[in-house]
Amino acid sequence: MIFAFLQNMNKPINLNQFLRITILLILAIMLVFPFVTNAQIFKKKTKVETEISFPADLNRERVSFDLQPDGIKKFSIVLEKKSKVITKVKIFDTLGNLLFEDKIMPEDGNIKSYDLSHLQSQLFVVEVGNSKYNITKSIYAIPPGKKRGIDAQVND
Repeated sequence: MIFAFLQNMNKPINLNQFLRITILLILAIMLVFPFVTNAQIFKKKTKVETEISFPADLNRERVSFDLQPDGIKKFSIVLEKKSKVITKVKIFDTLGNLLFEDKIMPEDGNIKSYDLSHLQSQLFVVEVGNSKYNITKSIYAIPPGKKRGIDAQVND
């Protein structure tokens, strides 16, 4: 049909015949086009990963610790076992404001003391952790049995 159309180009064109040929060309292009585009997809080479590796930070143990009062607004963090990596310490007030940030290095051992007597807070929230785990505990600024003011010097 297409060849007949091309041979008769110098003759007047029948509109009905022209529409049929145009529709056939459009259908032919639509049928061939998906195969051409899919062929390009298959030509791409994809890299296949055969091994999964995780950074060392993900293989950390939980940090277990206790808070021991050492006096008015003084306390120690006692790690259950000596850490082999840096342990992060953050101290907040009851409103969630960050008051102090520190790190316990492996060479520091498993006990680190803090003196926050210069701060106004009555309760400290202590967050201790590593890159994977964080544990939060709280401690009162004035431990039971301790007095504030003049008598505090005697009891310390």
